[in-house]
Amino acid sequence: MACEKDLPKLPLPPLQQTMDKYLAAVRPLVDDKDYERTKSLVDEFRKSGGVGERLQAILKERERTTENYVTEWWSNNFLSARDSVVINLSPGFTFPKEDFSNKLDQIRFSARLLHNTANFRDMIDNDELSIDRVGDSPMSMYQYKLFLCGSRIPRPKIDVYFVAPKGEAKHVVVVHNNQFYSLDVYGTDGKPLNEPEIAAQLLKIVQSSDAEEPPVGVLTSENRSVWAKEREVLSQDPQNKENLYLLDSCIVVLCLDKPCPPPTQRPSVDESPIDSVTARQTLHGDGIQYNSLNRWFEKPNQFTVSENGHIGVCYEHSPAEAPTIGRLWDYVLAHKNDYKSIEIAASNLPAPKKIKWNLKASSLEAIEKAKQRLQRDINAVEVKLFEFQGYGKDFIKSQKLSPDAWFQISLQLAFYRLHGHVAAPYETATVRKFKLGRSDSIRSASIPTLEFVKAMSKSYTSQAERHNLMREAISYHSKLTKEAMNGQGIDRHLFALKCASQEAGMDLPAVFADPTHKYFFDCKLSTSQVPMPYRCWTLFGPMVTDGYGICYNQLPDRVLYCLTTDDTNPITDAGHFAAVLKKSLNDMQLLATTSKL
Repeated sequence: MACEKDLPKLPLPPLQQTMDKYLAAVRPLVDDKDYERTKSLVDEFRKSGGVGERLQAILKERERTTENYVTEWWSNNFLSARDSVVINLSPGFTFPKEDFSNKLDQIRFSARLLHNTANFRDMIDNDELSIDRVGDSPMSMYQYKLFLCGSRIPRPKIDVYFVAPKGEAKHVVVVHNNQFYSLDVYGTDGKPLNEPEIAAQLLKIVQSSDAEEPPVGVLTSENRSVWAKEREVLSQDPQNKENLYLLDSCIVVLCLDKPCPPPTQRPSVDESPIDSVTARQTLHGDGIQYNSLNRWFEKPNQFTVSENGHIGVCYEHSPAEAPTIGRLWDYVLAHKNDYKSIEIAASNLPAPKKIKWNLKASSLEAIEKAKQRLQRDINAVEVKLFEFQGYGKDFIKSQKLSPDAWFQISLQLAFYRLHGHVAAPYETATVRKFKLGRSDSIRSASIPTLEFVKAMSKSYTSQAERHNLMREAISYHSKLTKEAMNGQGIDRHLFALKCASQEAGMDLPAVFADPTHKYFFDCKLSTSQVPMPYRCWTLFGPMVTDGYGICYNQLPDRVLYCLTTDDTNPITDAGHFAAVLKKSLNDMQLLATTSKL
């Protein structure tokens, strides 16, 4: 945290600049009639002495008096969402599949995972982590203080995020057979237990749990207001209230899962079906007949380790972005070697404490309803992981172009080929070079992108022309990326203007009630890049029912990406999109290598 106080504040962009950029961003998405209506509303909003200037003045004062003019509102945006966090809000992250020889390997791997997590927690608490940087600029590290020993807690209208006092939590919560155990991972000397000691404690849990108790954890998958009501009922019992605090304050949750099912569908082109199983395991548990009830979905780090080696994390999104929490996952993966050599000896430590619930008839009924609702949500989402092996970021860099921008333009090309228009996009951009910085958005649906994807469908356009248009689209996206990372994006500024109008008690400005504005934020391509040096995927559900959730990891010689769609919508299909994306990526490589011949 050494540089934290010296970080600059997130700048407030000029109103006219943001509105100009907004018009440029919506232009390729709508027809002439809708655009002219939107332009008229924008011009009215930003006129001298108008509503826009009054709201901008509120933001200027907020910029002056707070460390970050948008972060509190943006965090509340997460916490006020009432949908279930499962699939909709909480991403999954896959570890490479492990080859477990027997059930004890599940214990050994988990012991090393917990030991490494405790070490990482100590580095955070002792301010020993090196500072993240983008280029030469230090990045905000405050998110590291939130994602261990913390939890999202439901409330009727807006949830709260709780973090246990520094150093208080000495325990993790282990879930096995839908039951919960509090396991201390620190000894009386204040240091983490060694791996054989943790493994012995985990073995006690596995040998003692009974599969017949009601799965209380499924309540955390409910609509947030429904879960808030049920949590209040549980909390009326003193034992239950203590149980909930153990879960809220624990360092992480570890789910010791049953074996995952084998792949049951014919794989799509370039799909990695085994990894798709891991993905479903991390995102939602793959169904109530498998591991979806063996969960507590409130935690920023809920590790899932199955008996047959499918491993990953489900993380509640409100306190931090994946690249930040991903540093913990990277640490765990980097220190997992030789876990099979861990000896599991007899332990004289007190057995982990079983968390026992006192449940009323109404809670049992709520659990049954939650089970059925969760299963419906799981049935409605398609989750597939793909590995494009044609080339990776090294080839793109050889063309002196941004690998991220290249892939974003390839997504728009694939979408255009499938649906006949470019998509309203969302790509996460970090703004952590500023105090309390979180994220903004990059918009790949630009006029240069539209001109390129149209040219790819016109037979009379030469390869040289297509190549020039491709480079222009990629370069323009790179420009937007730099602007967003430097605090000059448009999404968070528009969001803050809207929040300011609500906080001031104003009627919603017409520009925000415009159908174009809703269409702009109904992102059919909801995307993010989470770079990792391992064969790992991050995944999340689609933002809208007729859209795609796409997260990618660009390696030197290949691209790993996840595709999620609403399986009840016939318009979108992960396999079809992957096939067209493969063609688009190959066509773009062909343009780069042959257009000058």
